[in-house]
Parts: sequence; C-alpha cells; structure tokens
Amino acid sequence: MSATPRPSLLQATAAVVRNELRLWFLAPGGWVFLAASLLLAGLFFTLSIGTTGEASLRGALPNLGVTLVFTLPLVTMRQLAEEARAGTLELLLTAPVPPLALLLGKWLAAVALCTLFLALTFPFPVVLFSWGDPDPGVLFTSYLGLFLCCCTFSAVGLLASALTADPMVAGVLGVLFLLPAWLASAAEALAPPHLAPVLARVSLADHLRSFATGVLDTGDLAWFGIVTALGLFGTWRALESRRWR
Repeated sequence: MSATPRPSLLQATAAVVRNELRLWFLAPGGWVFLAASLLLAGLFFTLSIGTTGEASLRGALPNLGVTLVFTLPLVTMRQLAEEARAGTLELLLTAPVPPLALLLGKWLAAVALCTLFLALTFPFPVVLFSWGDPDPGVLFTSYLGLFLCCCTFSAVGLLASALTADPMVAGVLGVLFLLPAWLASAAEALAPPHLAPVLARVSLADHLRSFATGVLDTGDLAWFGIVTALGLFGTWRALESRRWR
C-alpha cells in the first residue's frame, strides 16, 4: 500500500486557515470580535469627526489601533493554548502537516479575520466622502497602518497563545505584551529627556501617526515588520520546544 502523500506547505497552510476561520464563525468568538471591534471603532470615529471636524481618520486612527490591542488577543488566545489544553497540539505537531504550515495558517487566519473587520468599516470612508473632501492617499495609508497592526498584533497574540495551555492567560499575556507599546507615547511626556527618544521608537501611536498623515516612513514599516517577525519567530521556537519534549 502506498503511503499517503505529504501535503505541500501551501496546501497545508490553506487547510489550517480554512479550519481556523470555520471554527471562529461556527462559534461565537469570531462574531463577538467583529461586533465589539466595530462598536468601538464606530464610537471612536464618531467622536473624532465630532471633535476635529476633519474629513480624515487622523483623529480616530490611534484609537482604532488601541481597540485592536485589546480585542485581537482575545481572538488569538485560543489558537494554540486551546490545542495544548485539549492535547491536540502534540498530534498536530507530529502529523503530516509541516509545523511551518501550522504557524503560518494560524497567523494568516487571524490576519484574515482582522482584515474582515477593516473591510466592514467601509462606512467610514463613505461618510467622509459624503460630507467632506478627504485625500484618498491618506485614507489608503491610514488603512495600511491598521492592516500592519493586524499583522503585528496577530503575531504577538499567537506567541502569547504558544506560551501557555490556558486561553484566558494567553489573552491577558497578549494584551500585556502589546500594552507597553501603546503606553510608551503617554510616558514620553513624563520620561527624562534621554529616555524620550527610546520611548518614541517603541511607541505604537508614534508609528501610526505618519500613516494618518499619508506618509510611508521606512522606519515605521520596519518597526511593524520587525515586531511581527519576532512574534512569529518566538511562536516557532515555542512550538519546536513542544515538539521535542
């Protein structure tokens, strides 16, 4: 009898993505994330427009980013922690599915769910174009900044989920990992002058600010890329340590 052919990396990754999305939308988790995120996003958008009167997302963008800081880890918390608690993670790591496909599939599924949230905020640009004259380029870079937040926060949340077998602990860890980057901007005003530049480099709000003004700064792009890579690498190492226990 011939052996079952091992799926390719692309096929295995796509299968993991489909399974994750199916689980999210068969259970309340995915719907709760979308509903809560959209509710908060709508509130922040309305307050921003009412306060500034600007036809842009500049005022709302930092608040939309912090919304994902608190809501996205609640999505990623069960991705690996629940598998570890149920005892299925070890089976997945010894199955014909490549570990890299498991990692990429879980991460891409979280990014896809977060991207769906961004797509569902389409009324925001509609309102802006209906009542003002926004710059399409600035809107594009604003959404690009939020998409990069999705990629980075999903990687960090997945790392938190890989470090524990308790999904609730993973959710709290994910928020705690991301929160210092958000609080760094507020700490700049209180920090000694020699620490202010360091806090500016790690501040999420500072890195989002250029996207809100239509500027693509290589330093900001690199920050999101590096943090995402570190989150995925940390998750990979955590999975490898489980694999060889």
